[in-house]
Amino acid sequence: MFNKSKTSSINLPSESVSGPHQETDVPEEVQAAPVPAPTPTPAPAVAPRNTMMDMISTAASKPSILSEGFSFRGEIAAKGAIHVEGALNGQIQVDELTIGSRGQVDGVVTCSSLHIKGKFSGTATCNELIVTSSASVDGHVVYQTLSVQKGASIKGELLLVK
Repeated sequence: MFNKSKTSSINLPSESVSGPHQETDVPEEVQAAPVPAPTPTPAPAVAPRNTMMDMISTAASKPSILSEGFSFRGEIAAKGAIHVEGALNGQIQVDELTIGSRGQVDGVVTCSSLHIKGKFSGTATCNELIVTSSASVDGHVVYQTLSVQKGASIKGELLLVK
């Protein structure tokens, strides 16, 4: 059997020696040289999952577009901008609303900036109101700053609030 005392050094045959390979009786605890533990590598940085609010604020730099031929009836509340070339009817609360030259909006609008090139009817409250020459406004609009181009059609009431 094996000697229970540990040996400090063992002479193993060298692989470079020519001739028949000899097996040696070396205890398993001595045969296996300790393998150094791998050095820990830092885990790759994982970006946190985007929440819905993160996605909304990321999309704030790009407008959502309601294309020509598309109509929506209902309530919209969003951060960022909406550009309407189709038809939008309902309650809208956004940062910026642009009604394109082929667009029409009918309803109640609350926004920071309202840019009308097409048709608007209803009630709006905004900080900045821009009405272009191709615009048609029919309703009640409360604003802080106003720009109206020659040729715009305005029927209703524009009210300055300081």
